[in-house]
Amino acid sequence: MLVAALLLAACGRRTEQAQGAAYLQQVQQVLQELRALDQQIAAQVTADTLGSNRIVPLIRQQYRPALAGLRQRVAGLSPSTGLEGVNQQLLHYLDLRLRAYDLAIQGAQEERPELFEEFSRLQVEADQVGRTLEEELRQARQRYK
Repeated sequence: MLVAALLLAACGRRTEQAQGAAYLQQVQQVLQELRALDQQIAAQVTADTLGSNRIVPLIRQQYRPALAGLRQRVAGLSPSTGLEGVNQQLLHYLDLRLRAYDLAIQGAQEERPELFEEFSRLQVEADQVGRTLEEELRQARQRYK
């Protein structure tokens, strides 16, 4: 009976390990797409496109829809036990960026420059959350190697 219990526990750990690794692989794919989107933004948004009349159409037509799609994918992931915090942190990061984009769009539509200040503040906050997320992912990768 003791041997059976030990075997069951070992199988449970291996299953959790495999589920954690699979989840982290899915997150890695999302992060790669997010990095590609950020590179696209950096390439398209240069010093000569700093005006909101140039940036907001890009946000509305390209960046926000792509980011919303990534957010939807992350919301559909099933993190294994112990990785729920990583998933919530990634969703929080994406939500901050989406809210920032929405403010930029609203600011342009309503001609309210103060919303662009909030847009910038949320982008900075998202960057801070992103750094925390990177650390959590680094630790999770160590656990689920």
